[in-house]
Amino acid sequence: MPSWDGSAYAANTAHHRAFDDAFLTATPIEPGDRVLDLGCGSGDFTATLAELVGDEGHAVGVDAQPSMLDEAHRRARPNQSFVLAPVQRLDEVLGAEHDASFDVALSRAVLHWVPEADQAGVYRSAARLVRPGGWVRVECGGAGNIPAALALLDDVSAGFGGPSCPWTFATPSAALDWVEQAGLDPVSDPRCFVRGVAQRRAFDETSLLGWLRSQTMHAYEASLPPAVHADFRAAVEARLPELRRHDGTYDQTWVRLDLLARRPA
Repeated sequence: MPSWDGSAYAANTAHHRAFDDAFLTATPIEPGDRVLDLGCGSGDFTATLAELVGDEGHAVGVDAQPSMLDEAHRRARPNQSFVLAPVQRLDEVLGAEHDASFDVALSRAVLHWVPEADQAGVYRSAARLVRPGGWVRVECGGAGNIPAALALLDDVSAGFGGPSCPWTFATPSAALDWVEQAGLDPVSDPRCFVRGVAQRRAFDETSLLGWLRSQTMHAYEASLPPAVHADFRAAVEARLPELRRHDGTYDQTWVRLDLLARRPA
């Protein structure tokens, strides 16, 4: 994982927040629930979850980056707490005493940062942590995500001897296997689903640069020598006009892996 600047990330989450209502409409959260937010980031959405569950509920945010949790603490409600750890270490930091202790475990815009080899384990951990009848809800980058930006970034990275697509943009079929291997049920309840969802996300030149700088380019820089980071960024930004759509906007096409599964009662 690259290192993150929590304040820079927090300043560039509007494109996520625009889809909060759609995510929550398909998420069975009730007042009084205990909710686990895997990869809570700067905590703006986690605070929304805490508000939804109310004073009788609780929201626990997990993130691997201290600067993210610094931001999350600043906006936290009294019914929130946080755990500093990567989601791959859930079994270490939330051990057997936390088995079946949450009503919902969810994650947004995070699991594509987890290597493919670790994905099944994260779903197994989430399944262990929710109660029988509880829910696992995930939205993250899926197959076909950010095609224009990905092609540009891969091309620039190759010129520096860097990686291509440093994320796991999985297909719904791969995710279905991970969910079922975890012992979760993605089909019996009519509310459940495992799907890919295409979105047009609105950006102008300034907000697109903010996204690239705070959430995207450093994924490539993690595998590049520090001496070339500035040149890599300059090369990406010089090609920004290539990310204009056919209609002249800087809007980008996103594809989300979107799923809701239930632990059998």
